[in-house]
Amino acid sequence: MHDFVSLTTYFKKLRTLEKKSERKGEMDMEIGSQHFGHQHPVEFKDVLSDETKEAICLRCGEMVFGSSFSFMECEFYLHKKCAEAPSKIDHPFHRNHPLVLLPKPKYKRCFCNFCGKTCEKSVYHCSCKLDFHIKCALFSLNMAEKKLEELKHITVKVPLLFTEDDNKELEKLYCFMCWEPLLESMYFSLDCGFNLHKKCVELPHEIKYPIHKRHPLILQFNVDHFSCKICLQEPSGMGIVYSCSPCRFSVHIKCAEFPPILNLPCHRNHPLFLPVKRGGSCHACRKNPSFMTCEETQQNNFYHCSSCNFGLHLECASPPLTIKEKIHEHPFSLFWRQASFICDACGLEGNFVSYICSTCNLLVHKKCISLPPIIRIPRHKHPIFHKYFLQDHQFKDCDCRICDDKVNIKYGSYSCFNCKFVVHVKCALEKKGWYKEVEPKDIDGKLAIVPKMSANPIDCVIEKNEDGEMTKIKHFGHEHNLILSKNLIEGHCDGASLMDKYCDGCVLPISNPFYYCSQCDFLLHKSCAKSLKQQQLWFHICQRFLILLVGYIFRCGLCQSECNGFSYMCKKCDVHYCLYCATRDYRIKHQGHKHPLFFDRKHEGRCDACNVKVRGLYKYSSCDYIVHWDCVKPAYLRSKKTARHKTETYEIVPETTEGSSCIIL
Repeated sequence: MHDFVSLTTYFKKLRTLEKKSERKGEMDMEIGSQHFGHQHPVEFKDVLSDETKEAICLRCGEMVFGSSFSFMECEFYLHKKCAEAPSKIDHPFHRNHPLVLLPKPKYKRCFCNFCGKTCEKSVYHCSCKLDFHIKCALFSLNMAEKKLEELKHITVKVPLLFTEDDNKELEKLYCFMCWEPLLESMYFSLDCGFNLHKKCVELPHEIKYPIHKRHPLILQFNVDHFSCKICLQEPSGMGIVYSCSPCRFSVHIKCAEFPPILNLPCHRNHPLFLPVKRGGSCHACRKNPSFMTCEETQQNNFYHCSSCNFGLHLECASPPLTIKEKIHEHPFSLFWRQASFICDACGLEGNFVSYICSTCNLLVHKKCISLPPIIRIPRHKHPIFHKYFLQDHQFKDCDCRICDDKVNIKYGSYSCFNCKFVVHVKCALEKKGWYKEVEPKDIDGKLAIVPKMSANPIDCVIEKNEDGEMTKIKHFGHEHNLILSKNLIEGHCDGASLMDKYCDGCVLPISNPFYYCSQCDFLLHKSCAKSLKQQQLWFHICQRFLILLVGYIFRCGLCQSECNGFSYMCKKCDVHYCLYCATRDYRIKHQGHKHPLFFDRKHEGRCDACNVKVRGLYKYSSCDYIVHWDCVKPAYLRSKKTARHKTETYEIVPETTEGSSCIIL
């Protein structure tokens, strides 16, 4: 009996093993026969064959490495993770609806709400206008469920206080969760494919927020159309926010870090409270009109003391403790003051929030720490350098070359030592497009920008007199040789007087000295003959080299006159400037005034010559005389209705200050 029982038990175990083997074989056959939407059964491989040089996953569009499903004859490849991706996901960061896997995006232009990049292949989609790459949806799901195996062995990097030139691209990257600059805090190595701050990955799912005590705030994808209750910025649809959907209350991750109550050294009598409302003025930056970024970005939200009517913008109330930038060799430390101060970097007044370098005894605005050390502006051919102070023996004439007001050399300014050129910081950096930052490595010991080709308009000097003066030349703007003359009374060509002739370059009456052609009626002032073939103009905003053109009929972008003289043309801006306007300086001697006049782009008033009210005038700082650009030209040019051409007379559109294609700097 015992032997029979043992034998029966043996056959039962054997049958169980056979069934397991059959089921395993069926599973293997099932895996081998899966289609994943393909007409042929695909095969699972742990490693791609060496025969496959470049395999692209048809669901995520990225290169296939390691485990994958494939049918090589049709070039059909799927990552194992993409192939096994569930058809629906109940995502903790989006509790309203499930995310559904679609074979392709529903919209022509589709962007992933996690990484911000374009979606072209399969996406997880929700009718709330949410779309995610497969890898972004699965990764954020693991992150929400605190399954961070992918980040477990990835290096955490600490951003440097001073970013080297090699990290310029890194400065433009943002964290996928808070969408703040990646370099603001510790972040995971970019090898993981996701830009993430370490602190954002470790955020709690729910927080109790003092300003919203009714419900907890839950970490959610930023899809609800609620503006942040702290900074009042409109929702961008990117990143993750803390939100209470029933109350329509949302705050950005960064804004949630602002404490509701602050006790600051600059206001010691009472604490400052964070109200959820608009209005108020900031006592730290309101008297600094050159740097208004604080008001623009924070939309007048602030910490406030109702007893003292004292307020600070969010950024002004929570500045970083230390800042290191390339304008100065030492880091600056936060220094609270209860009184106003003069910034050593720009010379303007500041209040309460300042930074100090105790080594160099410098006190500056927060914004001034990031001033560009070297810039170029259209009014000077050399790069100009920022200096915290200048010495009296170095700069005697300290008038700003942009506003013509005095520059206090005890405080910061931009200057060129070679040319004794100096400007206020606020004038040089008034608008972003009016200056260009210069890297020290780009100067290479050469101060001036050199054009790519020769700018000399004189192709050949044929003859010179005893004084070395060029008496016969070959000019690029004319087919014949030109001869120098210093007497208008002498006859030329047909023996007629040249008193009523015009220069073919500037189209102004000819005057001594000038070049003439003995074979045809071509005349050129000596000064016009030296006009460079390539030149930068101080009033032209793009700061490119303009090309000198000959033989074109054009309308000047400044004076609106139509003529066929020489012109300087900017190909990028598609604008011409006549030679008279192009050679006009920002400092001139006007026949109607005894003092030299200076062009001030910000000055607004009525021109003393024509009584037209305009912005941007020539003026003298010590008197009330002002004249606008068009009236600087000689009186006989203003009175003429036509411009001289070689063959015909063309009618000119009446001059106006509106519609000009040039921005005068």
